[in-house]
Parts: sequence; structure tokens; C-alpha cells
Amino acid sequence: MKSFLLCTAFLAVTLSAAAQTSSVTLLTFAGYTFADKFQTYYGYGKIQDAFQWGAGLEFGIQPGAAMELLYLRSDPEAYYDESFSSQLSGKIGRNYIMLGATRYAPINDVVSGFGTFDMGVGFTSNIAETLYSSNVTKFAIGGRLGLKVAPNDKVSLRIHAQILSPVQWIGGGVYLGTGGSGASVSTGSTIWQFNLGGSLNYRIK
Repeated sequence: MKSFLLCTAFLAVTLSAAAQTSSVTLLTFAGYTFADKFQTYYGYGKIQDAFQWGAGLEFGIQPGAAMELLYLRSDPEAYYDESFSSQLSGKIGRNYIMLGATRYAPINDVVSGFGTFDMGVGFTSNIAETLYSSNVTKFAIGGRLGLKVAPNDKVSLRIHAQILSPVQWIGGGVYLGTGGSGASVSTGSTIWQFNLGGSLNYRIK
């Protein structure tokens, strides 16, 4: 239910952006995600490397700036070792639905550098049904740096280095005192998935 509500919210934002943008580009992603270890309060684990694929839409806001809506997926093997239990392992489905803000920096008439900051949701499905939880949904952040090659106005190719991280914990507090009051929020994660990949893109508007 949580995943459905989040997807509905992202769709609403996308439709609103599409109505106000000057261009819309279809993005098709492929890449390789490297293995990464993680820790929890009860133990530690590892997500193995895997192929990543996905698709998305880019909405041009103004020259050199755009918004993106992305779906990315990989199906790695994973294991989890609790401190007082046996090791669990199996195949998982790693899914991300992300909203991104992209800035382009032209190098010449064909090539541009770009950077993107992404935020959204990451949800994991237990394909092998050998781990404790069948589905886990977390807030996620990420980013990409790369190059875009656009030989014409319709078709382009991007290559990038990417980082994705589902937030494992969120904390906060409120304080009051003679010197004033305030609030703070902190987040953290031990999962940082590094990816090398690219996208083939086609402008549809």
C-alpha cells in the first residue's frame, strides 16, 4: 500500500511537470551495479553486483536544466548474517523510483557534461523468499555525473557514474531553552550502491 501511494504521488508530479515543460525525452538505462556490504543493528550483509536496467522521462525546464522521473531495477544475490542466528541468502529485486534535477554544462555543440541529484523511494522484494521480510520500502537518495553526446535534436547517448542509497534510519529532535528553540533531523545508511552505465535517449516532444 505504501509503495502504491508513493508511486501515485510521483505520477502526479510527473503529469504536472509534463504540462509545463518545453521538451520531453524518453530515457532507457543499462548499467552494472557493484557489490556493497551493509550493517544493521542485528548483523551485517552484502548485496552482490548485478546488471541494472530502467527507463524514465526527462522534462526540459529551461536551457541547461531538466527534471527526470526514473525507474531502475536490478536482481542481485544477497546474504544477511545475524549476530545470534544462521546466515540467510537469496535473490532480491532492487527497485528505485526517483525524481531527479539535472544540470547540463555544454563542452561543444555535441558534447555536454551533466550532474543529477535524485531522491525518491527504494523498495526491495524477496524473490527467493529465503530472507525474513518479503518487501521493504525506504526513502532513497542518489546522484549521477557523466557526459551527454547529442549528434542531433532527437537522439542522444549519456554515460554516467551513479550512486544510490536507501536511507536505513531517520532520527530527529526538538529542543527548547533560554537561548531559543529548534529542531533537527538526521538520516543515515550503510548501503551505497555504485553503478557505471548509460542511457539511450529519444526526444518525443
